[in-house]
Amino acid sequence: MKQKLQNLSVHSSTLHVKLFLMSFLTAYALSAAFHAPLDPSAYETTIDFMIASIYELLGEYDLKFFLLLLLCTGFYSLRTRASETTASEIPAAQTTTCGTLMQKSPAVTASVPEATAASKTAGRNAGSGLAIFFSLCLLLGQSYHLAGDGSYCLGSAVNIIKFTLSLTGFSLLFRRLIQFCCDFLDSRDFVSRKPHFFTRHAFLKSFLILSAAFFPFLLLSFPGNLCWDAIGQIEQVLGDAPYSTHHPLFHTLIMGGFVKGGSLLLHSPEAGLFLYMLFQDALLVAALAATIAVLSRRGAHLGLLICLLLIYCVTPVYSNMASTAVKDIPYSAFTLAYTIGLALLLEKPERIRNKRFALLFLSVQTGVILFRNNGIYVILLSGIGCLFFLFRRYRTIKERLLCLLTSFGGSILAAQLILFLLVQVTSAAPGSTGEMLSVPFQQNARYLQLYRDEISPSERSAIEAVLGNVETIAAAYHPAISDPVKALYNKDASGAELAAYFRAWLQGLIKHPKPYFDAFFVHVYGWFTPSVSNAIRYEADGYDAIRQGGLFPNAEKFLIFYYRFADRITLLGLLENIGAAVWALFFLTFYQKKKGHQAALLAGLPLWVSLLICLMAPGFFQHPRYAFPILFSLPFLYGFSLTRARVSAPADVVPSRHP
Repeated sequence: MKQKLQNLSVHSSTLHVKLFLMSFLTAYALSAAFHAPLDPSAYETTIDFMIASIYELLGEYDLKFFLLLLLCTGFYSLRTRASETTASEIPAAQTTTCGTLMQKSPAVTASVPEATAASKTAGRNAGSGLAIFFSLCLLLGQSYHLAGDGSYCLGSAVNIIKFTLSLTGFSLLFRRLIQFCCDFLDSRDFVSRKPHFFTRHAFLKSFLILSAAFFPFLLLSFPGNLCWDAIGQIEQVLGDAPYSTHHPLFHTLIMGGFVKGGSLLLHSPEAGLFLYMLFQDALLVAALAATIAVLSRRGAHLGLLICLLLIYCVTPVYSNMASTAVKDIPYSAFTLAYTIGLALLLEKPERIRNKRFALLFLSVQTGVILFRNNGIYVILLSGIGCLFFLFRRYRTIKERLLCLLTSFGGSILAAQLILFLLVQVTSAAPGSTGEMLSVPFQQNARYLQLYRDEISPSERSAIEAVLGNVETIAAAYHPAISDPVKALYNKDASGAELAAYFRAWLQGLIKHPKPYFDAFFVHVYGWFTPSVSNAIRYEADGYDAIRQGGLFPNAEKFLIFYYRFADRITLLGLLENIGAAVWALFFLTFYQKKKGHQAALLAGLPLWVSLLICLMAPGFFQHPRYAFPILFSLPFLYGFSLTRARVSAPADVVPSRHP
């Protein structure tokens, strides 16, 4: 007995020390301020430099730090108690669930705790990996945001130590938060059999509510806020610029057609633009309302549906984009509809036999391709991934061909045929190949800023054949956006010249890899860093052909103030933060994999392809709209996964035949 008490005392002391260290490291991470590496030459003696380095490493232990330390101690203490309580309940639950099985099969019974322990260990390890990834994104993102490179984390021995300590502290915190979120979702039932407000006519009710929420913003923005791309598209239809496939030609003809029709029929291009805004908003509202309708039919709890509806109505980006003429809104609406259809098909592959479902699914996919040039990659890559899953579940060749043609291949063929006919009718010039080369162009430009004197004559000629003078390329480089460098692209460059350019690009990577890595991370870090705010509101300089400014003078200034102010409110800013949305996508995928929700997991493939497109986009700060398919589709995917039918017993445990 005495020995047990001593062991218990040692265990308690060890636990307290561990709790203090975890709390201290997390408080250190939350309060640490990173700076550029200290310069030894700025100090009179080595001792002065060492003292300054120690001060820099230790940081400031003020009231803020001690408050954080207390909060972290309380949080970790509560999570530790919750884990111990859960662990103590597992044996009893197993005994209750498998009482008969324990009596009949001791061998199987003995394996149950081992399997449960192994499953928990695997989950913790996976959660630790995700926590470390989040921590790296946060710390390195801060460094690239402030310094343009990784020097704030890895630029000196002191910064490396600070980075390591902060990484540990954040990883501990995020791991507990991930476990807390998983436990919270597991402990709640998001399905209800009781009838509620959305049990009947869910789509119509949601459509009307969302329309009422967005219409005041659209009215104040009359005839609609124009972004730069939209102006260029309208000019093509009005005859002020030649047709081009640089922007999606299908969308160009629709938006420009509304404006031109308003000018010809109503003698008001503003009325035409407003009619287009109503068309665009109808697509967005219909897609959002469809998420409520589908989840309602799955028996979603009223609270879950209201939560999603509030996100749509309150988050500023939805009403903001509902009042902005931009191709990304109809594209995001079709991508959301495609995600809904994909989730339903993956859950029940036999739905492909329903002609109405198959035709609607085909139409939605075609819309994804037509409303944005890179939409074809979303359909193609996600379709390939899902076909492997679906083909194993179809027993006949007829079903497989029906899925391939009606769902994925058919939409690509239909969209390409429509685009081909539109190009022939309008004589549209092809878009630039350079639009897909943001990353290598940025890397090459940063490399030339630092090492252009080292390039060989053959490398210079290869680069200049594609992008022009190397001095001009270096001067055009901007870390946050690739448009200035892409504007230098020679559209007449041949395939051989592009091949020579990439050989020169590769030679530079081999000789000096650091600027290549820095150019890539400074170009993409914002997609993964929630601490970076977004410039969601697109504010064009003006367009003479269409009056802008809002329903009354200076109305747009009130809207701009609201959207910029809303970004400062933590919750509203977080709901529309692109980095936070990407984190939510990572967590959802982790949770789906942990729960074995394979169909729901694969339904997120369009969002992952969209994230890859974001990485190839011109930049983050001026182009957050590239991530709208992720931002707009995540609420539905969470609801779809949480309303999945629950499994009554673990897959590796044979349920008892007795009640």
